Amino acid sequence: MSQRKKVLGIGSPRFATKEFAALKEVADIHWFVPDDHPQVIHEVKRLCEEQGPFDAAYVLFGTAKYGPFTEEMLRPLFPGCGLFASGGAGYDDIPTEFLAEKGAYAANTPTAVTNATADMALFLTLAVLRNTSQVEANCRAGRWRDSLELNEDPFGKIFGIFGMGKIAKATAKKVQGTGMKVIYNSRTKLSDEEEKTLDVSYVTEDELLASSDVLSLHCPLTPETRQWFDAERIAKLKHGAFFVNTARGAIVDEAALIQALDSGKIKRAGLDVFIGEPKPDPWFLQSDKVTIQPHWAAFTTGTIYVGECQVLDNVRTFLETGRPRYPVNKPKGKEV
Repeated sequence: MSQRKKVLGIGSPRFATKEFAALKEVADIHWFVPDDHPQVIHEVKRLCEEQGPFDAAYVLFGTAKYGPFTEEMLRPLFPGCGLFASGGAGYDDIPTEFLAEKGAYAANTPTAVTNATADMALFLTLAVLRNTSQVEANCRAGRWRDSLELNEDPFGKIFGIFGMGKIAKATAKKVQGTGMKVIYNSRTKLSDEEEKTLDVSYVTEDELLASSDVLSLHCPLTPETRQWFDAERIAKLKHGAFFVNTARGAIVDEAALIQALDSGKIKRAGLDVFIGEPKPDPWFLQSDKVTIQPHWAAFTTGTIYVGECQVLDNVRTFLETGRPRYPVNKPKGKEV
């Protein structure tokens, strides 16, 4: 009789409870409730010493309080662990190269958050065009429409996308429903057929910046995109353009963004992501020129359920086949 597989879990599912129970039928899951970064480091080490080695490990959603998942945090999993599965499409907080060097897969949930994040991009776009944060504050303060300026219609505006992946494609469809025209720039140009299907037009980076009424970021955070939206690129925008970011905070030079908002170069911004989460720069918390959300795009019941299912599916598929469903790295000696 073969020995049962072991899984280390950082947290347990809130919604995918049946799927969690099904995984428990084929593996022993040792999990803990995560709190902060030092506590997670301590608990991973403790469980590995007491219950390891583990065949796989996972983390779910809402990790800002205790991420990133550093080499120090994950090192006790080795030798033995072949997978670290995480929730979310982005994996910039996962040491994928370190895991590959250790012979382990990293895996994400690439489709779980697509529609919810696109919804947030649309929401923030409408919020900045219609100035809803300031208007609501005015209303709550009993001033009704006093001192409010007329705001902007989306119809006829040019919506510029930087980074045309799954979320960006879903966003394009949603903003087109408001009558906006979509242009994009991306590392890889879509085929002519897909551009026609999506009704989007590829432009150069400079054309994207110069033409967009609303610029929306949808690229992954990589060494090449870190601080991509800097003072030099901001200078190429239309005066009074609008800016939306549902990707990653570190893609933006926040000091340059604040300066652009203060000067009016960027009229308003809608932000779901920040540097230093969960404690963003206080300027963003106080300014009426930004609509802010606490990295909240994926936090709907349906999205979290699908995401939890995909995390658990990555684990189960790996235990059964030796390869997760959604790998994002290429471990030493294994196929990707």
